[in-house]
Amino acid sequence: MSITWKDFIDAFRVGSDTGNIQQFADILSDDFEWVTSDMNRDATLSWTANTSFRINGDAETLYENTDVIAGTHPVLDDDGKQNLVMGVAKIRDGKIYRYDHMRKLADN
Repeated sequence: MSITWKDFIDAFRVGSDTGNIQQFADILSDDFEWVTSDMNRDATLSWTANTSFRINGDAETLYENTDVIAGTHPVLDDDGKQNLVMGVAKIRDGKIYRYDHMRKLADN
């Protein structure tokens, strides 16, 4: 198995919590696109290093194989509101090259 959903979320968590994006950069292809946020690799890494969003719970894997990973994770948004993210990432040559997500306010 190549990259797992947990690997992806853990790398994003480290980058957003500490500003150290190296682990995240290592798993993204040079032509990476975060399609639903309209960001390329450089914009994604910059946003990750500077965002106030925080993953504040465990990632849940919904599906994994060598070509695609999918799952959910909780996140606190800029307003401190709890959200749930569901995402799908596509993998090529051991790197993530495309990410699509949906985010909604968690039911309280």
